[in-house]
Amino acid sequence: MKKTLLLLATMFAGLSSWAIEQDSDGYYLIASVEDWNAFSAIVATTNDANARMTADVDLGDSQAKIGHPNENPSYYFKGIFDGQGHTLKIHYVADTSNGTNMSSPFPNISEATIKNIHFDGTIENATACQPAVIADVRYGTSTVENIWSSVTLNSTKGDWVEASGLVGCVDGYKGGHLIMRDCMVSGTLTAGGSYNGCFVGYVNSGGSATIDNCLSIATFNYLKTSDFRGTYNNCYVLQFPTFIPTEMSITDEQLADGTIAAALQGDRAEEVWIQDETAGT
Repeated sequence: MKKTLLLLATMFAGLSSWAIEQDSDGYYLIASVEDWNAFSAIVATTNDANARMTADVDLGDSQAKIGHPNENPSYYFKGIFDGQGHTLKIHYVADTSNGTNMSSPFPNISEATIKNIHFDGTIENATACQPAVIADVRYGTSTVENIWSSVTLNSTKGDWVEASGLVGCVDGYKGGHLIMRDCMVSGTLTAGGSYNGCFVGYVNSGGSATIDNCLSIATFNYLKTSDFRGTYNNCYVLQFPTFIPTEMSITDEQLADGTIAAALQGDRAEEVWIQDETAGT
């Protein structure tokens, strides 16, 4: 049984109202950019709200984010966001003028779960750190699973950047820990600054990132320091500017002949979510 919440939300284009539905589990249902904007406004006051996508969504010029990059933990997203296999197309541009400078759909997460979603589109970043689809993991353990990012990222910021295909920073100074599994990165990532990564950009002292069963077929154009940070198990990388650990390095032939797909599948009976996306690479 569905119910409808009439929400007065401040949208990117001005003050507007939008009726966003909830399902019987209390999850908000996102099928449009208006739904995304409304859920962003909900999380600004109720950061443990949950959502499910029910259709592909192109955000257009909306810069609305789920969770705020404010230093106050009460603004961090702590809920469950389930894409249910749908695509979220983003077009983020970093902007420091309004205090929401992280160019990411999820600026800060804390004990959150983000899963089953394909991120596509662009991130343009000239001013902010952590350009990635999830910028910062803080306070407790968050889980990122069954995500495919094909985003084209371009960061012209110098100095400390922390760019990556999925998560910008796991902030150990603020008690952040990450579990990532069954994810894939494609697309092109370009960054002029330092401290960048493949699946995770940087892990601060005291933090941890456990990355299992993940694949990168992305093109990385990092001009300064980059590395693999975290603990990796059964992960594979086609190209990276710095040395790829031997057990993670793969070839085009291994992708084409199904070797890597079989390794990612392992002995699980159910199909790994990313397998369909590797076909034809």
